[in-house]
Amino acid sequence: MRKIENIVIHCSDSAFGCVREIRNWHLERGFKDIGYHFVILNGYITSGYYLSCLDGMIECGRYLDEDLFIEPNEVGAHALGYNDKSVGICLIGVKHFTVAQMNSLLELLKNIMDIYNIIANDVLGHYETASGKAQGKTCPNFDVEDIRRILRGDSA
Repeated sequence: MRKIENIVIHCSDSAFGCVREIRNWHLERGFKDIGYHFVILNGYITSGYYLSCLDGMIECGRYLDEDLFIEPNEVGAHALGYNDKSVGICLIGVKHFTVAQMNSLLELLKNIMDIYNIIANDVLGHYETASGKAQGKTCPNFDVEDIRRILRGDSA
């Protein structure tokens, strides 16, 4: 059991998806459950099927309680070397994310940061983790420093 130290942001690298869909993808790859704790939808649950009311909706993935520690049943499968000390968030999409998704991401980050006493500098993109760098990841395909600036309240 380790203290939660980071939040790691990912993208699904798909045009559509939801917790159910990603859970299936991850189970097919041999995971014991979905790798992420939260998924932020873009409105496309399946290919070509758009529901505007789901754009920006946050779904809970892998179980996570509100204490400050990751217990064995809460360990994610999203960033090697960080799984047992981080919360994983996945935005559905590849390189372009909706305004609703980004607004939801910021609100979710603020909530998680408050609950787990995490500072903005400990919010990472998958590409910033050691395993992400080693694998040449670009996920979540945007500059996470921009998100950290907003969370810190830095002026542009």
